[in-house]
Amino acid sequence: MRQVDVIVPVYNVEKYLKRCLESLINQTLSSEKYRVLLVDDGSTDGSPTICQKYADENPNLVEYLPKANGGLSDARNYGLQHVDASYVLFIDSDDYVESGMLERMLEKTCNGQKKVVECNFFWQYQDRMAKDVVTGYDSIEDYLVKGRVVAWNKLYRTDWLKQCGITFPKGLFYEDQCFFFELMPFLESIDEVAVDEVCEVHYVQRNDSISYQNTSRLADLFKIYVRILNFHEEKGWIKTYHDELEYRFVRNLLGNVMLRKIRPIKDGKVKRDLVVKVMEFIDIHFKGWKRNKYIKWDSPQNIYLKIFNKLILKMLII
Repeated sequence: MRQVDVIVPVYNVEKYLKRCLESLINQTLSSEKYRVLLVDDGSTDGSPTICQKYADENPNLVEYLPKANGGLSDARNYGLQHVDASYVLFIDSDDYVESGMLERMLEKTCNGQKKVVECNFFWQYQDRMAKDVVTGYDSIEDYLVKGRVVAWNKLYRTDWLKQCGITFPKGLFYEDQCFFFELMPFLESIDEVAVDEVCEVHYVQRNDSISYQNTSRLADLFKIYVRILNFHEEKGWIKTYHDELEYRFVRNLLGNVMLRKIRPIKDGKVKRDLVVKVMEFIDIHFKGWKRNKYIKWDSPQNIYLKIFNKLILKMLII
């Protein structure tokens, strides 16, 4: 049985795809121990030709899976249907990885005992890169508070993932948040999670990346958060993990969405309307957020919360 299947969703990334695939086919791990699944989500550029070329040249290592366009979540879910290795890994097609990634991460699985193995990564900019590093987590609660909410820096044990029944939400952006916060509470102990402290993935920051066009997708973020809260309610987890979810969601809404996405908008009316929507959402779902036990008002990580009240007034007035 193969040890790992790597799912690579592909959509109109001909400029970046070869670099990604070269990093995956040139791993130090023996080629019979892993497979690369290229899920082409209806690309209209040269990506399908590149995928087919790599599959033809590496028939025992690369499998090409073309499909009709359905979005990132649909492509990942389609790839999952073809997984039969012990572990599965997602890699985005515009990113690339270190040559020893698979070998090092598989070593951390402790012969299949770990359900999740997470690695560190680089924020890869055009002219520089920065490390994103953790050394471990103390509890499942700690993982929900501090874990990196991305799908592509983790090995998932296949039998456990399929038993949990968690897939990516089709038709919505912010799919990684849904996947992370719905899946990780299925862990029975933080001992089932291992951390590869090496920075293994180069997370490429592109000017044309979907991730930087988020203000028009605020409704999707609200839908994702409501879905996660409802899921936890159905599973009976909401009391156990309410504070963790509240902290992560409010911190993202006030920090990432408000300060990084909404604040730079020059149209005053558009800005005010978005601010009102965010505050209404928080007021409905997280009325007591200021008393959340994870908000340390004097910590560097939460300094923006300390100045939030003054800043929000300026954003509403300007």
